Amino acid sequence: MRRIWLFVVVAATFGLLAAVIQAQPLQAPRTLTAELRAALEQVYVRALPAAVRIETIPEGTGSGFFISADGLVMTAYHVIEDTRSFRVINSRKESFPAEIVGYDEFRDIAIVRARVGGAVSFLSLETSASPRVGEPLLAIGNSRGQFIAPRYGLVNTVERDIFPFFNSIAISTTIPLAPGDSGGPVLNLAGRVVAVVVAIGQPDGVFESYLSPLQGLGEVIAQLQAGRKRDVPYIGVQLFQIDDETAATLRIPKEGVLIRSLLRGGAAEQAGLRGLSIRRENGQEVYDFDVILEADGRPFNDVTQLQRYIRSKEVGDSVTLTIRRGQQILKVELRLTPNPTRRG
Repeated sequence: MRRIWLFVVVAATFGLLAAVIQAQPLQAPRTLTAELRAALEQVYVRALPAAVRIETIPEGTGSGFFISADGLVMTAYHVIEDTRSFRVINSRKESFPAEIVGYDEFRDIAIVRARVGGAVSFLSLETSASPRVGEPLLAIGNSRGQFIAPRYGLVNTVERDIFPFFNSIAISTTIPLAPGDSGGPVLNLAGRVVAVVVAIGQPDGVFESYLSPLQGLGEVIAQLQAGRKRDVPYIGVQLFQIDDETAATLRIPKEGVLIRSLLRGGAAEQAGLRGLSIRRENGQEVYDFDVILEADGRPFNDVTQLQRYIRSKEVGDSVTLTIRRGQQILKVELRLTPNPTRRG
């Protein structure tokens, strides 16, 4: 199934995620002048032959772009995640069947291969430098019923943290993106792709669009082209922040994070950890639960920070959790797995 973000207002259509993100301070961009827009329009004309529309089954629409003459396409991973099949359509409306080559769920990028009949136009990637605040950028996508259309805007910030809706650090911009644009290329004035479209949001009433940057990913992209598939690791639990009310109700210290429930088939369930349950004994409510105090010896009192630590690792890595269960302190070793809700 498609990825579903918790604790966020989501507007998703045809495979594009659109998240409302908590407000963070923004730096004022410069103005997108008529001259800059005209320059970006020329970039669009040159890039158009390499941009594509991606259509998926179950029904969905996203965007992408050729990165090699033999038909390799880059897109956002969530566009093709858990699809049964998909096809790539170029600017001449030629349709090609395609298949997944590699992906990095952490950064929400993927490489697919379109079975093209000959050499195709492709775009160059900028992996050595990041866009600057205020820099004008062009995105190409398939939103609002339009076909491989241009969108223009400016960079707000290059280090936007929208976790847990996006695991890595995003670039935020004023580009007016919408559902259908996910996976599309974002180009600078030099005509090089600096990022991939991944999300949109409206923090504190101000619209933003979010991009997965390519800076520093030269080796990662080469690995994806060679077939690497990197899933985000999970311990298989739903967590709950221990606030004053929770601590008082459960009669526990306000430390660690509470395991609210276990995901079926996850590492935590297999290791015998316990989610919160309530039973009655002698007319009174009795609570059973585990609290995660530490991961690999590091204390965690914040759900987000624990999630971030786990997701910084790899599927297959082992993590040792320190657990409070009643009056006991336990050490439990888990082997991290992909999202257990996607199995079967």
